[in-house]
Amino acid sequence: MARSLQRQGVVVSDEMRDLAQRLTDAGYKVTSPRLAVLQAALSHDGSFTAAEVERWLGTRAESPGEASIFRTLKLLTDIGVAERIHGVDDCHRYTLRSGHMHRIVCTSCGRLSEFEDCAIGELITRLQSATGYAIDSHLLELFGRCPACQASPPAGVRDDQGQDPGA
Repeated sequence: MARSLQRQGVVVSDEMRDLAQRLTDAGYKVTSPRLAVLQAALSHDGSFTAAEVERWLGTRAESPGEASIFRTLKLLTDIGVAERIHGVDDCHRYTLRSGHMHRIVCTSCGRLSEFEDCAIGELITRLQSATGYAIDSHLLELFGRCPACQASPPAGVRDDQGQDPGA
């Protein structure tokens, strides 16, 4: 796979090479549009939307188009390279998967914080006993306001003088 990228004249980081190798290992070709989407994903700190990928690639005149971006994100999700996150305002976000993680999503700004220990094991055991299901995975996403958003009042809230402090 690395030789294939070299033949194409593509210089990539070790992280990009690893992600491209995962595509190859899953039986998929490493195409220019897929590399572009992977590069855009790597450029975002934390999570990102398909629209953010499109904008990032568009500013570099490298966008393969919305349909290719969505197809690539779905493929990356299907093979476990990326994970789809339920964002605020019915807008799904994605993150490059880094193992078993859970997330807290800010309902004001969309900021994402990850944590590992969900302490849900005992609940899963009880649910398996109660329902007869063999639970093999779970997803935990919590929603609330991050510390920065808590420190500033929501837009539209008026102070004692009738002024909007967020404006």
